[in-house]
Amino acid sequence: MKATHWTQKRAFTIAISVLGLVIIFIIMTLNVAKYETHLASGDIVLLPLAPVDPRGFMQGDYMTLSYALERDILDTLEKVSDLEKAADGYVIVRLDEHNVGQFVRLADSHQPDTLAADEMAIHYRVRNGSVKLATNAFFFQEGHAEAFEAAEYGLFRLNDKGDPLLTNLVNETFKVIDPSNNNKEKLTII
Repeated sequence: MKATHWTQKRAFTIAISVLGLVIIFIIMTLNVAKYETHLASGDIVLLPLAPVDPRGFMQGDYMTLSYALERDILDTLEKVSDLEKAADGYVIVRLDEHNVGQFVRLADSHQPDTLAADEMAIHYRVRNGSVKLATNAFFFQEGHAEAFEAAEYGLFRLNDKGDPLLTNLVNETFKVIDPSNNNKEKLTII
């Protein structure tokens, strides 16, 4: 009778599989906790939406997003030399009375230590000639597209690293769009 190698035993295979699943579960739980903290404690900033090709704006159950701030970043980067251009960096915005972030300047790839009380640093990346601030899509429940056509701003939560997380869309009167509430809009928490 030939002895089986210890790695070929059924119990070992099951133990490794269970261990792998536990590790995956722990990683997923930590990721969810990180985003929950980001949503709960992040600083609020509104970013104006930029016009998007109307043929690609509404795509079934999501809408394509672009931000005016992305164009400000590209315009500024075009004015600096290639040596100064960074693939990653921070855009400094000044918040107005409605927490709308307005472009002030760019900072290098290290998060700025000194900001004015009304300024925030938002992390951006440049890839293939395009600026990536945050998600370029907003998903919503089927049948609610009409309500989100009124969107003028993206409502973001910024963590301590300057990473923006899109939480809602906001209309021109600075109210969060909530189509599930019989199209009644709730006030933005600012």
